[in-house]
Amino acid sequence: MDRPEPAADWPDRPLSEAEAEALLDDVDDAVAVWVMDHETGVRSTVVTKDAPDDAVVDVIVETTTGFDMYSFSRGQWMDYGTQRKDDSEAPSMAGTLDSYRVLAGESTTL
Repeated sequence: MDRPEPAADWPDRPLSEAEAEALLDDVDDAVAVWVMDHETGVRSTVVTKDAPDDAVVDVIVETTTGFDMYSFSRGQWMDYGTQRKDDSEAPSMAGTLDSYRVLAGESTTL
């Protein structure tokens, strides 16, 4: 897993659910878009005033080969890199995905 870097060409605000859903078509080989539903306490510190009501601040785009992970923090989207599905030494994504729900597409992992 790479160190997080600012995500190129992402907005400086949380995504709406519709924008997150669109990642299914925008990302090559995407099969599912996962989002995390944060509790009110977390949302109040991360979600900006100009954010949509259905603001998304954590996204995993599952592709045929891996999981691309993004998180909105301190006013910008951060790219946490890709965990490849064929990396037998990487920790399982099962625990991480338990905290997310599939917003669009169909996961090949579950």
